[in-house]
Amino acid sequence: METSKDLENMQIALEKILNGVLSVDSAKIQTYVETLRCQNPGISNDDLAKKILNRKSFKNGLVGAVTGLGGLITLPVTVPTNIAVSWRIQAATAFSIAYVYGHTPETTDLMTDLYIILAGDSAKEGLKRIGIEASKAVTKKAIDKYITKEVMQKIWKVLGKKIITKAGEKSLTSFTKMVPIVGAPVGFVFDWASSRAVGNFAIKYYKG
Repeated sequence: METSKDLENMQIALEKILNGVLSVDSAKIQTYVETLRCQNPGISNDDLAKKILNRKSFKNGLVGAVTGLGGLITLPVTVPTNIAVSWRIQAATAFSIAYVYGHTPETTDLMTDLYIILAGDSAKEGLKRIGIEASKAVTKKAIDKYITKEVMQKIWKVLGKKIITKAGEKSLTSFTKMVPIVGAPVGFVFDWASSRAVGNFAIKYYKG
């Protein structure tokens, strides 16, 4: 049973991961996106975003498959590790898609964006809880209009918990990993699907 302290610690960990993605990997992500553009002359933003989505989802799926091989005995180690790695991959996916559509750390508050994107459909409920009318249409334009630095802390408290709750689903499905031959496919599908959900939400968010 998770306590409020557990949730707080997980939220702090999430913030550190996202800060790490933004502060350390931004140049690498920019290079990654531009390299893909060069390798695919004339590719549209939409097609480039989908290509990134497919690649990152597959990578995240492999992470889930590997952590699913250990079985029940390794769960205390592999589940937290898997969640942390998945957060990094999903955040990098969203950040890459942001760059495809012209959003960079210099032009966009990517930390706020990442919380909203990682929360997915739950973002609408989370924004509504802090009185943001943009919950009716979670798009980049709407968020820019309604969200200021003053409400950032509220966003972190609400949407951060939404993301952590979603991550908790990983722990539940991990009980099916008691038999390694079953665990790898289950881990792959779960992480592949969750990464695709984040990527598709990011495309709609930044494209809109």
